[in-house]
Amino acid sequence: MASIEEAGSNVEEMRSSIDLGGGAQFWAYVSGQNDTPSRVTEWSVRFEQIDGNWTGEITSANPEETLKTPGLSGEFTVTVTASGPEFGPTELEPLPDSQRNIGCNDNCASFVGIVASPDATGANYWTVWDAICQR
Repeated sequence: MASIEEAGSNVEEMRSSIDLGGGAQFWAYVSGQNDTPSRVTEWSVRFEQIDGNWTGEITSANPEETLKTPGLSGEFTVTVTASGPEFGPTELEPLPDSQRNIGCNDNCASFVGIVASPDATGANYWTVWDAICQR
C-alpha cells in the first residue's frame, strides 16, 4: 500500500498551497505505483459529511482541486469511482489496511490516494486522515 511518505512531493506541494484552518480540507492523489496515471484515466472522489449536509467532489477533470468545508470537522463518507483502458466505471474499494471513510479536523487537510491494481484491471484507494495540520 502507498502511504503519505510515498506521496512525497505531492504532499509538500499541497502543504505550500493549502491555507489551513477554518474547515476540513481534502485533496486527491493519483499514485505513480503500478503506472496508475495511464491505467486509471477517469476518476472521481466524493466526500459527504456523516450526520451533516456538506458534500464535495474532486475529479480527474480538475485533479489539483482542493475542497474546503465551511468550518466543519469530523468523519466523511468517501466514494471513489474510476475507469481505465482495461476496466469500465467501477466503485473502488479501500485497500485492506485502509479505512473506507476519512476524518479531518477543521485545522487540517486529509487526502485520498488512488492506485491501479498490478494487472491494470482495476484500482483501489486509501485514506490519510489529518495529513497536514495547522498548529
